[in-house]
Amino acid sequence: MAKRALKTVSLALCGGLALPLAGAAASMAGTLPPMGGGFTDVVTIPVDDPATKAIAGALIKPAGAGPFPTVVYLPGCGNNDWPAPHAMAIATIEHLKSKGVATFFVDSFAARNEADGVCGAMGNLDDPKTLPLVTRDSNDALAALRVAKTLPGVDTKHIFLMGYSYGGGGSLMAIDKKNSASHDANVAGVVAYYPFCYDGVDPSVPVLVMVGEKDDWTPAANCQAVTGKAVFEVVVYPGVTHAFTLNFGKPVDYLGHHLVYDDGATQDAQQRADAFISAHMK
Repeated sequence: MAKRALKTVSLALCGGLALPLAGAAASMAGTLPPMGGGFTDVVTIPVDDPATKAIAGALIKPAGAGPFPTVVYLPGCGNNDWPAPHAMAIATIEHLKSKGVATFFVDSFAARNEADGVCGAMGNLDDPKTLPLVTRDSNDALAALRVAKTLPGVDTKHIFLMGYSYGGGGSLMAIDKKNSASHDANVAGVVAYYPFCYDGVDPSVPVLVMVGEKDDWTPAANCQAVTGKAVFEVVVYPGVTHAFTLNFGKPVDYLGHHLVYDDGATQDAQQRADAFISAHMK
């Protein structure tokens, strides 16, 4: 599918989706959806999905009463119990806690019985199976935002989206100006690690994208092609691959893509994300 066609499909899928009220979460408290990653204190996130009424989230807060600036964490396409993604999520959550930032971790997969996530169901950006899944994730992101704003200890004026790969693309789509459902999202900003940058990205809030030069799954060139957007910053790491923040212990080839952990890029990206969040809390 050509990139121009992708833009048309994106507009059709994003526009006009009505999300359920977050207040519905309380009424579903007795039937909490399953959640991976070993997280406790599960929160119900009602979603606009004909096959799934709700997904799960978990709010992890720093010590104290708050309210805390909060990151809505949207993971990649894999299982949240897999060692590398799980270790990265825990490390990120602990790091954010040390900065006085809460994390609302979103699990889109367990409630949908997607034991291995959706990586195997996705291709590159030009694969017709990919965009509907990224769109689903954007809807989940908006639903999670609605719920996060109702949770004790959350600073509703300073909520950020932080997405990785699949979750990064969903984050971008959630705050796209063409997505009518994003108009009342009130997001302070988006941090997107190696996201799917689809044709016509038009962010309504500040965005920081960090991607590897040698990313063969979500190419840096697609994000660099987003021009004329003053709020869209792209950092490209020379020689770095997709999923550079995931420490697999050794390079891996997964679904036809080469993935190598890069500690230098990971540390730099974390510092940039910290600075971005701090700058947009003022």
